[in-house]
Order: sequence, then C-alpha cells, then structure tokens
Amino acid sequence: MYLWAVMTLAAAIVLGFAVNNQRGVVPAVVDSQRDNVSKVAASMRLSINHYVEDLDQRIAARSPSTPDADFLKQVVGDGTEWNGAAIVETASRRPLATAGTGVPMELLPPTLPPKDTIPITTPNGPALVRSIALDGSRTLLATQPLDIDELRLNPSARQGIFLITPDGKSTLMQGVSAVPDVHLPVVFRGLAQSQSAEGHPIRVTEWVNKQLVVSSAPVGDTGATVATLIVADEAGGTSAVHGFLLGLTLLALTVPSFLLMRLALVSPVRSLLKRAKANACGEVLTKRHPLRVSEAHRIARALALTSADPSAATARRKRWRWRWRPTVTQGLALATVVALLWPAAAVAYTLGAAEPPIPNQLVRDEESRAEAASNVMGKALNNGLQTVTRISQAAETAPDPAQLAPLLKQEMASKQRFRSLYLMDPSGSVVSSAGREPLRKEPLRGETGIELDGETARLPLVYAFRVAPNGVATVGEFDIDYLLGMLRAVDGQVRVVDEDLRTVFDSNGFRAFQQLEGTARVAAAEALKGGTVGMAKTPDGRPALIAAAGLNKPNTVAPLKWSLVVEQDLAGLRLPQSDGRRWTLLVAGAAAGVVVLTQVWQYFVFARPLRRLATEADRISDGKVEEPISPQRHDDIGALAMCLEVCRQVRHTGSSRLGGASRLRGTEDDRTVVLPQVPPLAEAQRTTLWYGDHADSRGDNRDERS
Repeated sequence: MYLWAVMTLAAAIVLGFAVNNQRGVVPAVVDSQRDNVSKVAASMRLSINHYVEDLDQRIAARSPSTPDADFLKQVVGDGTEWNGAAIVETASRRPLATAGTGVPMELLPPTLPPKDTIPITTPNGPALVRSIALDGSRTLLATQPLDIDELRLNPSARQGIFLITPDGKSTLMQGVSAVPDVHLPVVFRGLAQSQSAEGHPIRVTEWVNKQLVVSSAPVGDTGATVATLIVADEAGGTSAVHGFLLGLTLLALTVPSFLLMRLALVSPVRSLLKRAKANACGEVLTKRHPLRVSEAHRIARALALTSADPSAATARRKRWRWRWRPTVTQGLALATVVALLWPAAAVAYTLGAAEPPIPNQLVRDEESRAEAASNVMGKALNNGLQTVTRISQAAETAPDPAQLAPLLKQEMASKQRFRSLYLMDPSGSVVSSAGREPLRKEPLRGETGIELDGETARLPLVYAFRVAPNGVATVGEFDIDYLLGMLRAVDGQVRVVDEDLRTVFDSNGFRAFQQLEGTARVAAAEALKGGTVGMAKTPDGRPALIAAAGLNKPNTVAPLKWSLVVEQDLAGLRLPQSDGRRWTLLVAGAAAGVVVLTQVWQYFVFARPLRRLATEADRISDGKVEEPISPQRHDDIGALAMCLEVCRQVRHTGSSRLGGASRLRGTEDDRTVVLPQVPPLAEAQRTTLWYGDHADSRGDNRDERS
C-alpha cells in the first residue's frame, strides 16, 4: 500500500505540472481583474442604495398638502443625486409635473413597475430611473446618471471600464476600448443581467503573445453590469520537465525505503514463521533464510531450544545471544529517514528558491483595489453622516427631542450601520437613544462631521454628529463589525491607519491604535501625503504587493486624515511559479503523511507485538517455560506465538501433552490423537464372540420375561 500510494503521488505531481504547462494569461491577473470590478460594482451599489433610500424616505415623509411641483423641486435639489423627476399618470404616462432634466419615457418598459430601479442607456450615457407608485393612478419617476468612481487604469494594457444595461448596450465609462466597438457585443455576450462576478481570457487571432481579459460584476439587483477589458501578456506555465524530475526522484527514494521495510520486517517475519511451523511439526528445515533482525533471532533461539533442533548447537546459541543485530524498530526508523529525504529536500528547495516577480498589471490592480476600498469606506461613513443629518433636521422642528425615539429605533433597524444612535441636549445629557450604551468620551468639536474618539482605548470608536441650531446634537456611533465587514470583502489584508500611523481597523484582527510596522508603514506614510502608492518590492528588495490610498472621498471624510493599506499574501497569488511551488509543497506534505502513517501503522501493528513476543522468547530461552504464551492475534505474529506455545508445551509437559505425539501434524482442522493398537482376530474367534454375546442377550431377556 505504501508503494502504491507513493506511485500515485509521483503520477499526481507529474500530471499537475503537465496540466499547467500551457501558455496563457497569468491566472492572478484574471483573478485581480475580477476582484477589482467586483469592488467597483459594490461601490456603485452602495451609492445607488443610498440615493434610493433617501428618495423613498422623502416620499414616505411627504406632506399631503405639498404640491407635486414643489415636491419634485425638493427631490431634484441641486441635481447632485437626482437630476430629473416627473409625476405621471400610471396608465397613459401623461406628465402631471416635472422638474430638472426630462425623463426618457420612450426607454422605459411598457408597464411601469410599482417600485423598482430601471437601468437604461440614453444618448448621454447610462442612467438609472427610479419608479415608485404614489397611489393607484400616479407614479413618480426620478432619474440620475450612472457614474463610476475614478480608477487608476493601466494605459499600457489599454484598460477600459464599461457599463452594460439589461438591453445589452455597453458604454465606455473610463479608459479606452481594447477592441473596436463593432466587436463589443460579441465580447460582452451573456454579461447583461449577470448574477455573479466572472472573468476569463479571450484569445485574439491577430494578437501575438497577448490575450484579451474580460471581467464583469453585477451592480447589486439593479440589472446593470460593470465590465472591464485589458490586454494582458501571455506567460509560460509550469515546467513539465521539472515535474517529471520531481516524480522520478520521489520514486528513486521510495524504492530503497520500501526495500528496507521488507528487509527489516516482512522478510524476517516470513522466514521465521516458516521455521517456526517446521519446529512445531517436528520437522527440520534443510535450507534456512537469514533473519537479519534481533527479534527474529531471539524467537528462533527459543524455538530451537524448545524443539531440540539438532542444527542449533549450544555454542552457536551462545554466540547468537551476544552478537549485535539491528532491531525491527531501527530498521523501520532507517526506512523512515530514507523515505523522508525527498519531502525534506523538496520543501527546502522550494522554500529556498527565489520568489517570482510581480507583474506590473497586479501592482496597478492593487492600487485600484486600495482606491476602491477607500471609496467604499468613505461612502459608508458619509452615508452615516447624512443619516445623522436627516435625524438632526427632524429634531429641529420637534417640540420635544424625546419624541424621536421611534425614529431612532427605525434608523437603527433599517441601516444597521450604527451601534448607538442618540440625541443630546445643550448640556450634554442624552435625552433619547436607540441601540447600545454610548461609548463616546470626547466632546463634540464643531457643528457637524465624522470623528475618531481617541480616548476609548478598548476599541476604535468612530462617530458622526451634527449640532442643530437649537443646541440639540445628534450622534451616531458606527458599528465596528459593519465597517470591518466592508474591509473583509477585499482580497488580502486591509488596514486603516490614522495620521499617526496607528491601526484603526484591520481585516485580520488587531489591537486598537497599535503602530503600523514594516513595508505597509512606508506605503501608508506616502499615501497620507496625497494620491495612491503601489509597491512591488520591500525596501530590502524582496517581492511584495502593497498599495495604499488616502481616505479623502467624499470631502466629509477628508478631515479624518486616514490611509487605507491593502497587502496581498504572495503565496495566494496564482502565478505559474507559485502554482509549481504550492503543488510541490502539497505533494511533499502528502508524501510525508503517507510515510508517517505507514511507519506508525507497521510499528503498532507488527513491530511492538514482535518485540513483546521476543521478550517472551527470551524468558523461554532462559529456561522459564511454565508461563503460557497467548497469541491474541490473527496474523503472522499470532501464528509465530502459537508455534512458540506448541514448542513450550512440549518442552514443559512432554509428548503426553499432545496425546503421545511429539509435534502437531496435518492441517489445522486435524486433531492429533494417538489410539492404542488392537491385535487382529481370526475369523472363527470373531464369529464365536458374536454368537456368544447374542446368546447371552437372549437368555437375559427370557429371564426378565419369566
């Protein structure tokens, strides 16, 4: 089983290197593009959800006496969120009131949904239309252009960001198109209204050593899809020759280990069992195989002494006793060492090899990933501030701030971004609250904003606040798990640090306000100066993949002076060299596991029982044959014990113990019984004896009847 298992591993490592031998786009680049487009889509979804929630709440809070035209002006405002709105008759779509830019009615579906978002492609670009039924006959339609946060694109890769609407139309939002527009419907086929992020390379016949990489991700449940195109270089895969050499060397060290196992355990036990069966049956073998190990010689010596084997002289037995021979455990240990040479050498060679270089596209993608994560974090904090602002505006007109408790509880239940939401009077006392007990210790500075409470050392406390003109302050303490959840959605380790480079958040777990160390500290310090920083090497020249971006969008979070750092584990990147390293380490670990499992099994199943039986044999060799030997096994070791017990019984009780036979004979189903010999009788004597017996019987019967 050991030999077959290792042969399977050797075939697996050869096959693994051969399968990944094809040239193509580095898989890490495809994964990185798919992750980046997912983050862009998540950022868009966060913005859209905020605008939609705000619009829904405005409609729910609308006074019945507010005219439609005035209400639409409130919805449109300065045009930063919704740039056009209209109230129409649901059946005929006749406009009843409009504000801002017009709503493209011809692009909407025939039947207006009662409450839904509809992505469309207008001549000015993609847009989102929100349809909400006001009553049974009227519907409000609000439109806003769909936009994508500014990303760091790679000009050398001809990178472009597209937005695809459900009708299959695509619009270039940023960058350039790597292929002519006429080919875009074929490239983006099947991506409209997709439900999950995906990415794959496309081979272009006219391109040499380059391929087109297409990645896409849905924008929530809106029906829109974000897609990205880049031109990526092809690279070679893993070396099939290297995999073949690894498999060959694995087999080359497996065969000696296998032979050592046979020499140390299998062959001695089989030879000894053959000799023990002969001794138990009273036979003398003319040809004896070497036993090689100490335990087998000790058992053979006991068998020779109890069976009066003429081939075992006293002087020779005495010389056997003092001659050194390896034990079974020592033989198995040597076989283990030889078998573990390959895993040890493979691990040392793999870990000692130079780290593969980081492709430039991955560095660009890491910078985009850091910026996207920074934008998502900034939007989440800004959305919380806007929620606090909306509650504060409601508190301005409320006669008693304590009456806003239901509104606070509703915001806590619907948004789930706060751990605590409360109102304070001008003296600083809490007059109404929802959620957990407030932890803020620092006084409010200014009229509105987002702050980090540095007085709470147990955990980083981030809160948004607004002080109304009447002196009532609204404070929302962000839920740390809510903010960390967004960071954990990013591949790699994400850390947010303040201007003193103290850790505020860490997706892998952290202690609050601990100083950032290593190469990440260098990147974070550079990002605090402005812009985005990407690093492919550490200061000492080792490969690394780190990017940092300042948290400065939107403007409401810029006063925090935070920096976000994303660091990738190079071992998890799907580079051809890394795939070969991982596959080698995996097979090395599996080979070591097979070796250890095999040797442990042989030690406990065979070596230890054989050692115990050798100890019993030493007692018999010393002349102590009174205590019986219990086999208790159904394998070769148990058969050896039974043969030794037969010889011990004969030595202890003589041949009478076996019915007069000196040894057992025949098969295991035959019973050895010695019957007394009966002399033959003549025919006349047998006849007379028969009649005499029957006559006596008849006479006895007559006497009984009379």
